[in-house]
Amino acid sequence: MLNFKDSFFAKLFDAIDNNSILIAIDENNKYLPIWCSREYAEMMEGSIDEVIAYEIKTQFNTIHPDDRDKVAYIFEHHNTIDRKNSFMIRKITSKGNVLCLNIYYAPVNEDGRQYLYLNCTDVTDIKVSQQQTIEMYEELNRELEALSGQSLAVLRCNLTKGIVERVSGTDLYDVDRNGASIKDMMKARLDSMPFVSDREAYNNHFSFEMRQEKFHRGEDPEPLVVMSERQSGKRCFVKFSVLLRKNPLTGDLMAIGIETEYNNEKVSEVLNEKVLANQYDMVCYILDGKYGVSIGDASKIKRGSIFPKERDGDYMEYVRGQVLPCIPENERESAQEALDLKTVDEQLMQKDQYSVDISCLIDGEPYFKRFVFYSIDREKKFYILMKEDMTDVIMEQQEKNQLLADALDEAERASYAKTAFLSTMSHEIRTPMNAIIGLDSIALQEPDISDNTRECLEKIGESADHLLRLINDILDMSRIESGRMIIRREEFSFADMIAQINIMIGGQCREKNISYDCRILNNVDHYYIGDNMKLKQIILNILGNAVKFTPEGGEIVFTVEKSAEYENQVAIRFVMKDTGIGIDKDFIPKIFDAFAQEDVNKANKFGSTGLGMAITKNIVEMMNGHINVDSTKGKGTTFTVDVTLGKSDHDNDHDLHDDINTNEINVLVIDDDPVDCAHAKSALENIGITPDICLSGKEAFEKVEVRMARHEAYDFILVDWKMPDQDGVEVTRQIRKLVGHESLVIVLTAYNWDDIESEAREVGVDHFLTKPLFSDQVMKAYKKAKDSKIPLQKEKALARLKGRRVLLAEDMKINAEIMKRLLKTKEVEVELAENGQIAVDMFRESKDHYYDAILMDIRMPVLDGLGATKAIRALSRPDAKEIPIIAMTANAFDEDVQRSLQAGMNAHLSKPVEQDKLFMTLSELIKWRIKEGERHGEGYKNAGTGSAKSHHQ
Repeated sequence: MLNFKDSFFAKLFDAIDNNSILIAIDENNKYLPIWCSREYAEMMEGSIDEVIAYEIKTQFNTIHPDDRDKVAYIFEHHNTIDRKNSFMIRKITSKGNVLCLNIYYAPVNEDGRQYLYLNCTDVTDIKVSQQQTIEMYEELNRELEALSGQSLAVLRCNLTKGIVERVSGTDLYDVDRNGASIKDMMKARLDSMPFVSDREAYNNHFSFEMRQEKFHRGEDPEPLVVMSERQSGKRCFVKFSVLLRKNPLTGDLMAIGIETEYNNEKVSEVLNEKVLANQYDMVCYILDGKYGVSIGDASKIKRGSIFPKERDGDYMEYVRGQVLPCIPENERESAQEALDLKTVDEQLMQKDQYSVDISCLIDGEPYFKRFVFYSIDREKKFYILMKEDMTDVIMEQQEKNQLLADALDEAERASYAKTAFLSTMSHEIRTPMNAIIGLDSIALQEPDISDNTRECLEKIGESADHLLRLINDILDMSRIESGRMIIRREEFSFADMIAQINIMIGGQCREKNISYDCRILNNVDHYYIGDNMKLKQIILNILGNAVKFTPEGGEIVFTVEKSAEYENQVAIRFVMKDTGIGIDKDFIPKIFDAFAQEDVNKANKFGSTGLGMAITKNIVEMMNGHINVDSTKGKGTTFTVDVTLGKSDHDNDHDLHDDINTNEINVLVIDDDPVDCAHAKSALENIGITPDICLSGKEAFEKVEVRMARHEAYDFILVDWKMPDQDGVEVTRQIRKLVGHESLVIVLTAYNWDDIESEAREVGVDHFLTKPLFSDQVMKAYKKAKDSKIPLQKEKALARLKGRRVLLAEDMKINAEIMKRLLKTKEVEVELAENGQIAVDMFRESKDHYYDAILMDIRMPVLDGLGATKAIRALSRPDAKEIPIIAMTANAFDEDVQRSLQAGMNAHLSKPVEQDKLFMTLSELIKWRIKEGERHGEGYKNAGTGSAKSHHQ
């Protein structure tokens, strides 16, 4: 016999709080229980397994002898004697106790076998109460009291006298009290029923005449379920049950009324028919390759359901005969494999649920179905199959997806239009800005202008710079919002980046008399993989604000540390702390909003655009980082930035000291700051150098004298520039008196050293390095000095531009005039081409090496700068491939730079062009090209023949 312990029925009804049992009846009306609920087992005083075994073993012996004929008749005719599907019997529990059960049942046909599903209600207490009523009212009262804790109301009514003798319960009406009128009690019930149909049913069901008739026939009124609103205000289904008995002492007709909440039972009644049938158009079981429909009615299911033609049959025949023909041919093979019983077996051996979604075409209309399989018994391969129609859901989702796709297309078109607009506006705005800044710069170089005019010109320059920063910030925000900003992953020198930042910020701090200190707290590598330019932009933006908002005499501390390291990634933390004006705590949450300004007057005073911090935060997050701000008004602000960089395989020092034994190098570090000394010591020890440390010049002199006395001079000495008592220049002068030029002397500083360079060179300083110290910087300086045998000198690259010839391609006369005048300040010869085609022609017709460089505008008539560059590079003459071509354009997007380089340009300068950047770029590219050659007539001696090095400024 099939074990229904975990069967379909158990899964379906186990969640319902009732006393249920499923029994099979054979052709001989043999009673065979195969499943029961936990509540039923508890009622029969045993576990599920014990109760089933007990029922099978004892058969009809579990039924009271007086009731066995009644049960046999029901099993044979599948109905009670009075043609109803309920009956009451006395049943013996596994422990021998007798229960009186009120049983509702329903026949179930499965595989040609007959089953009965029984829902049993224990009414033993009520029966006992009826017996006790005959024997003794006191005992009846105790029983009614026991029921009152579980019932809304329990009432003992004397129908003969028309009064309520005793009342108890959990939710009584105001009229429910001992001695109350039955008429008033019933009126309260009727008034509580919101529906007319329920009131009419109650009146008819419990009228005095109906009760009298029922009593004389030896029957109790059937329970009635109606909607009612109780005295507590709770609205619920209420089951009214009435027992009619005669008082043996007085002969009065008594009615015992019990009112119980019936919500859970109501749910149980409609669970199969309503809930499951609404969600699934078919629920069946699968066993031994056969299916049997348990829930579902083909006559009530809408078209396109693929409901089985037979309620029982072969599962694969159903799939092949009804399901597969509805599936499009190109999907049929995969659907057949997914629905195959072997696939179902394999899937349900690994998990409890397996779903298959298929698309169908039925009567020319598309449908989507979901087959959901549940495992009941893996060993016996007993499954539940629930089929659900997903057409409305899928169609709705497809409509939403289409709407989203349309919205995305529209957004992309809008973004492209905005980007194109901003790119065009950038060009249009930058072009006159180029003229404004250029003419302003030229005007300021005039020696005879008045002080008032100079002040006006300087203010014009400041305003133009502010406007240019605003344009750049808006373009950055546009690229971020449109998703066009790219975070590059390229190897870069972290040490060089920090050095560049320190030179820029240190110089600004010196001008404002602000103390600036940069500290490296642990072993930060010299090279990382990431976006050097974007990272530098983040730090300079924050430190630049710190300089702006920190008054004279204040302090800025820039701290760098490696906070974590994992696999090929490194987390770097930058902490920027100042003693500036601070930020109000209410404004801190808004600081990263676009155009947010705490104080408009201060923003105007300090030249703020309101976009810098919004851009900074977005770039930090694009670099998988986080930015945090902590500030106190009037005391200062601390920004903490955490970013993730990739590890580099670059051997920081391999090329620098592969021929130098660092263990034999003697180094002295002189710095009054213990933290800087500790960092320098750590950086040098990381490459095998163990330095001596001094905190003052006096201590350093003593160490140098001892070394000289032993003829063990230091190979090089690192001395801080800014120290009390004696600065680095003076310390160097004193050391040179002791050691001559035997030791290399390098000055360490966080500031720009241009103002002291001449004096420092005169006293014997060989080189300058920026703080914080990185070991590869030291080794580069040491190796260069060691190889050349001469003091290191700072190159003056701009001096070499005198006499060079440049071809300028520019269609706007005013921009061309400004550029010619700027270049003539460096005695550069300039020849003008009004468009790209003329520039190509002039270059083609010139002699080899006639021009030293070409400055090429991008947007020009006839032939633009990109086309002109490609045409020049394609010429078959030796200098066409090597001549430096520099883009000068208002097109400032990253993609514009890429297009310039792809066309064959060497550098990309955004308008308005900064003078120093222009001259430095020209100098570097021309210097690389001619190498050691000298200009001679219209050509070069020893001119290089390779292609020029690329620069992006």
